[in-house]
Amino acid sequence: MYYVVQNNVFREHNYNNLIEALDRLDFEYEIVKVLPFIETFDVMTNRTDVFPFGSLKMARLSAKLGWYPGSQMNENHDYLVYKDYYKENLLNYDSKIIKFGDDFFSVDPFFARPTKDTKVFTGKVFDMESWERLKSNNLDYEVSSIFGRDTEIQISSVKRIQKEIRFWIVKGEVVTASQYRSGGVVAYNQNVDQDAYDFCKKMVDIYQLNEAFVMDIAMVNGEYKIVECGCINCAGFYFANMQKLLMKLEESF
Repeated sequence: MYYVVQNNVFREHNYNNLIEALDRLDFEYEIVKVLPFIETFDVMTNRTDVFPFGSLKMARLSAKLGWYPGSQMNENHDYLVYKDYYKENLLNYDSKIIKFGDDFFSVDPFFARPTKDTKVFTGKVFDMESWERLKSNNLDYEVSSIFGRDTEIQISSVKRIQKEIRFWIVKGEVVTASQYRSGGVVAYNQNVDQDAYDFCKKMVDIYQLNEAFVMDIAMVNGEYKIVECGCINCAGFYFANMQKLLMKLEESF
């Protein structure tokens, strides 16, 4: 399989881990640029057995190139879809779904994020003042063509999270994982306990967004819950075992 990697997207450490793993395994790849305001990008290969790593824009554009496995982004990368399967196993199953332009009032603080894995704004804790500022900056100045008044978002209560872990899933197998937060502080490591793996596998057995995707889980009050699921082509790597992930992609596709 051939790999196409977008430059200037991933943090330097993560980017280096990917490139080093590709070199170590002697897998073919190329680095590409995806420029703002241009709905295409230049790629040298004519191969179709391609797996891209990059931004959501790159994933969207590469979906038009006939690559397989190619972009794994699909309509299932949406809380409104996978909530019907994971249900109370979701951290924010208490979410209220509204449109970004809707007026509402919440007791401060509250958590908000887009329902889709679009990253048009970062899901985080807001108060009403910071929320209204975000709305004003985006609705008044039309910052993004894919983010506007009708964008669906979820509003939920704030949870006290003990730790957060990202898992990489390929063809139903939980391949690798990395903790990325501990007690609200950034903490990257591969020290993931078996209970976390078991919970993730149980959720994967319930529902899979696509042939490959990522799942973020969190420990809250001593039990694991799903934070969100995302596109594997665009997810940050943290301290995942990239060699193991690449070998599984090769085996599977």
